[in-house]
Amino acid sequence: MTEQAPPVDALLQMHQDAFNLVSEGVLWVDISGRVYYGNEIAAKLLGYSSNALQRASYFEINPHFSILGWKKFWNRLTDNGSEHFDTEFVNRDGKLFSVRGRAAFDIYSIDPELCLIVFAATEAGKRDADLLEAVQEDAKIGSWEVNFTSKQVYVSAQIRQWIGLPIDRAFYPAEEMLGLLQEQLVGDYDRIRPVFKKLKKTKAFEEATLQLRAKSTDEQTGPTEYVIRARSVENELEVYKVYGTLTRADTAMGAVSERTLDDALYRRALDQQLEAVYIISYSDRKIVYLNDRGAELVGYSRGDLLHVPASNLSTRADSEEISALYSKLKEERYFEYATQLLRQDGSSVPVQARLNYYGDGQEEYMVFVAQDLSDTVHYGEDIQLYTSTLDSLQEWVIWLDTRKEVVLLNEAARRKLSRKTSRDIEGMPIEELMPELPVPSLAEIRQEKIDGRYRSATEYIFSTVSGDDRTLQIRFAQVEAGNQRFLCLICRDVTLEQNNRRKLQKTKRRVDELTKQLQSENETLREQIEQVNTGGAIITVSKKYQKILGQIAQVADTDATVLVTGETGTGKELLAQSIHKFSSRGRKPLVSVNCAALPENLIESELFGHERGAFTGAFAQKKGKFELANGGTIFLDEIGELPLDMQAKLLRVLQEGEIQRIGSTDVIHVDVRVVAATNRNLEQMIGDGTFREDLFYRLNVFPIHNLPLRERPEDIPVLVKHFAKVYSDRMGRNITHINPNDIKELESYEFPGNVRELINLVERAVITTQSSTLNLTASLRALRRTDRTDEKTSFRSDKIVPFELMQRQYIIEALKRTNGKVTGPGGAAELLDLNGRTLMSKMNKLGINRNKFTT
Repeated sequence: MTEQAPPVDALLQMHQDAFNLVSEGVLWVDISGRVYYGNEIAAKLLGYSSNALQRASYFEINPHFSILGWKKFWNRLTDNGSEHFDTEFVNRDGKLFSVRGRAAFDIYSIDPELCLIVFAATEAGKRDADLLEAVQEDAKIGSWEVNFTSKQVYVSAQIRQWIGLPIDRAFYPAEEMLGLLQEQLVGDYDRIRPVFKKLKKTKAFEEATLQLRAKSTDEQTGPTEYVIRARSVENELEVYKVYGTLTRADTAMGAVSERTLDDALYRRALDQQLEAVYIISYSDRKIVYLNDRGAELVGYSRGDLLHVPASNLSTRADSEEISALYSKLKEERYFEYATQLLRQDGSSVPVQARLNYYGDGQEEYMVFVAQDLSDTVHYGEDIQLYTSTLDSLQEWVIWLDTRKEVVLLNEAARRKLSRKTSRDIEGMPIEELMPELPVPSLAEIRQEKIDGRYRSATEYIFSTVSGDDRTLQIRFAQVEAGNQRFLCLICRDVTLEQNNRRKLQKTKRRVDELTKQLQSENETLREQIEQVNTGGAIITVSKKYQKILGQIAQVADTDATVLVTGETGTGKELLAQSIHKFSSRGRKPLVSVNCAALPENLIESELFGHERGAFTGAFAQKKGKFELANGGTIFLDEIGELPLDMQAKLLRVLQEGEIQRIGSTDVIHVDVRVVAATNRNLEQMIGDGTFREDLFYRLNVFPIHNLPLRERPEDIPVLVKHFAKVYSDRMGRNITHINPNDIKELESYEFPGNVRELINLVERAVITTQSSTLNLTASLRALRRTDRTDEKTSFRSDKIVPFELMQRQYIIEALKRTNGKVTGPGGAAELLDLNGRTLMSKMNKLGINRNKFTT
């Protein structure tokens, strides 16, 4: 069984208590800057009691922050996750001290959310710098450095004083410093140039003299002679910096003459060192001096080794290598390498050797400083034991150093990763082998271990050379060996059990920026799915309806705006879906908007979107329907219900192809095809002043009138059969037969609700069916009970309409039934029992155009 993680509050308390055991100071600070909690080290460093520290403000501790700066810092942490800092704190006595550390949010703090600040005083480093400066000042030695990467020159305070530079400026651009030196240089600069070129070309040590005249001296004052010593440093590619010292020639000579005065003191100092020191003469290659540690390391007394050939301490295998060191050291002056020293008992001890060359003009010496690596070797043996054990596992185990480079890996990991590269895996950055894997730093894992926090496993998609994707579940752990720490990755292949989840994660990475829009898009998709499930494809056998399908075929593959008119329930949205499906935009989204269902105060936000804080309740940025439909089609149902002010804004979108979110001044270009629909008479609304005429002409580029169901009764049988099968499959019913008499009765019904009413009728019949024959009896009985006249009319209403409007509706209904024929046998005048001239006069008065009803 998997152990349940402790509650968040308990974990917060546990790791707050655990921080009292660490050597760093730790503060928890809330969003207002109040110190919520601090560990014992923080209280000690800052000079507070624990209770007083919790009443303090972070701005009292860090004088470089104001409330505004803290909020900016808080927001930056929200984006970056963590941040390192190097600043100054103030203790309770008002004294500044330097600190360095890291800040991040504490994952176990929820209410309130807290920033975790871990810091350590860096006064020790500053003390070292102060002591070095004191040594340079007392010994009259200045230091300098030229960095070729940054093209910056550093000069110490001693040099700045000598040559008259500002005391508070230590760094200079290389060009500027060269100009300053040339102004003060006495003599030919070309004498120095070859020395500098040699240092820049390869790793070397050089010494030369310079004569400089400071700016503060006049021409009558003689120049000062300096001795400059320089060393160059190179990486695998090139020399990247040169550094060295500058001393006055007279001071340097004095130092040489005084060097023999304190030999006893120097020897005592060397005897206190933890490293072995041997001084070997070049002339006879014998040991002329060794410290106590040098004798102890190889198991001899000091007298046994004095004036003994240094080769006595080397194994036979290393003797030739040792012999070649003398000439190499004389050329390079300094280098390091790993070797072994032979002990008196015949065993060998591994050491890291640092070799220095010294020559005083008469005699040459090798200064051999050796650091015992026995513990390191034992450590390596332990690592080998661990890896041998881990080689038997199926899980991948990879060890990384602090630079996130591979140190060791077990056989399972090597088999998989070696196929990705022909290079040696050890030493490679993990990001080259496993790109995009979020590898935490060792400091993070160590802090989690101290806090008692549990880091859940990370899922990672590993692509093999054959193109397969494998899902790895990766856990991170800190491994300590001696005084070194490693980051251990334990990878388990969970592809088979996590296949579906892997696909989800892969999709999530691609749509990361659209996460906040998922709810809106899902609602749109659900509406479309419901409409497709209810309506499906256009089902018809009507020759009249074939003309409408022909219109769809004509306009679908263009970008023309389409206006679909027709009564409620005729399936206008189904036509819009067909137009979109058969267009070149069919792979892009179709976004449906019911204009009648949108609250008037939210219409603009729904269509065009809004920015965060644009109005009350706008807690996050939202994309509008037009932006979601970019590249696809937007269906504006019930377009006649739009308010006039929104009609003007919609007109601009149709003309310019541009939108603006509420609260933003940025213009967003959208490529959207518009299909609109209405069951209202837009031309009459134009006359009434409730619909813009210019918008109507923009929408009415390609009008399509959708026929009511009563004008295509031949479609009723096929629609009944289709929806009976849809709902019987959905409800698990076995319906195989429909009574023909029921179909005939349905064909005689005018269906004022059109196809939508028919769908509801069939669904109700399927619900009540208990046999294999569709039970339409109850639905037909409900139709018979409706209060209808014998005449086929479909415009009954619970409220009384004006007489003129009623006349208009009645005449339009007659024209629809006669396909626009006014006079003659079977015309609207005969149907209405009116004189043909009288009917035409009324049509002109009421603004009725019979051509609209001609099919």
